[in-house]
Order: sequence, then structure tokens, then C-alpha cells
Amino acid sequence: MKAPVFDVNWSEETKALYRHDVQEIWDASINKHIWNQYHNQLRVYFDLAGIPKLVGEKKILDVGCAQGTLALLLAEMGHDVVALDLRPHFLEYAQSRYTHGQIRFVAGNAIESELDDRFDLIFANQIVEHLVYPEQLVTRLKGLLSSGGKVVLTTPNWHYVRNNLPSFEDIGDPRQFEHLQYTADADGHFFAYKASELEQILLGADFEIIESSFFESPFISGHLKLRYLHSLVPLSMLRSLDRLALTLPVARYLAHQLLIVAKRP
Repeated sequence: MKAPVFDVNWSEETKALYRHDVQEIWDASINKHIWNQYHNQLRVYFDLAGIPKLVGEKKILDVGCAQGTLALLLAEMGHDVVALDLRPHFLEYAQSRYTHGQIRFVAGNAIESELDDRFDLIFANQIVEHLVYPEQLVTRLKGLLSSGGKVVLTTPNWHYVRNNLPSFEDIGDPRQFEHLQYTADADGHFFAYKASELEQILLGADFEIIESSFFESPFISGHLKLRYLHSLVPLSMLRSLDRLALTLPVARYLAHQLLIVAKRP
């Protein structure tokens, strides 16, 4: 994966994507806690995908791939990847960084796109909180999985001590929020999920819950002023503190992110 080259002719949305990309992957000096946070997320996702030489090549779908970093890196690892996003200009940006690996870029809405492939693993990271009808997404993703295939959903955690958003169940009639769907950034968040809410949506689609957990404490996210530690403390130590925090009985209140892995029977 190669570094992006800035283009003054990009749309403002693509320029914002570029700014995220640079501080997450290419220049740790801009915001060290953002760099550490993003690399920690990638580590979580890589562990779930596994190394092809050890677990075999997987057919993987990355839904809402945005700048395509996860999809590109999974392809470079040796997986067979489809990167899906409803914004063609995001896919053009992702393709501009391609160097090697088996990957196909598809423009479309995950709920509506017709894909002939069936996948061993689907990543739907940080997208379900942008939808008002999550059941549609979950049902569609189930249809794209091979028998025994798994879907990974990550989303901001409603239980988190810094959360001030209502839960999905508390927003009332979802039709009033249809105009807010499909936003490309965290500014578009208008609710957050309780673990039990997202689990029930998956169970309602006849998924089997494999894992329901929380990740990214303030030691990694940099929240609660802990971002100042990131320029002083090695990432390995921050990860150790993060793991310790997430073993506490109050872990759900200390984690910024919720992660659920579910299997199609």
C-alpha cells in the first residue's frame, strides 16, 4: 500500500478522507493518539481475519471500506478481498494506494448491491450506527456469507462513560432520522448501541453470537485527557494498560467501542 498523493481537485469529502488517512497511517506526528487508536483497531481486525499461511486464505468483504486501508492490507496479507463503499470517489482514492494483493473494488450500497460472491468473513466496521434500519443490513450480510461464515460488527459503545447519545431503542420512530443515514464521518452519529440491542438484531436474523466484547479504553483512544500520555509512553505499555482496564468489572463503561462477531449457521 502506497501513500496517497494530494489532489487539489478532490471533493471536500475526499479531502477530509485524506486528512484522516494521513494521521492514521502515514504521519504519526500529527496526532499520536489517533495513530495509536487506529493501529490498535487494525490489530483487532487482523487477529479476527488471521494470517493466511496459518488459517488459510479467506474470502473477505469489507463493507463501507472508506479509504480502503483495512481491505488493502488484508489483500496484501494474502486474503481475497472485496472492498465495498457507496461513494465511488472513496474507492478511487483507495485504488490510488493499491500496490499488490487480490482485491476488487465495488461501488454500491451494502443493503442493495448484488454480489455473486459468498464470503467467509465480512467486516462491517463503524457503519451500523449510520443506519436507521439495521435489520436490513444484517439480513443482507447473512445472505452474503458462506455457511459457517462470520460477520464482524463494530460500533461506538453506548455504555461508554463519555457517550451522550441515546441508544438505538431510545430514538423512537426511525423514519424521522432517514435523512441522516449514510453520513461518512462520526459527526453523523445520532445514536449508539447497547450490546444487548445489537445482539438481539443479530439473533433476530438467526445469527449465532460468537463474541460480544468491548475494546479501546481511554489508554488507547486518548480520551479523558490520556492523549497526552501518547507522546510519552510506548504503545506497548498503553496496550498493556488498555488490556488491564478491559478486565475490570466496569470494563463496558471504559470502552469506546463495541465488537460483536456472529456466525451464519
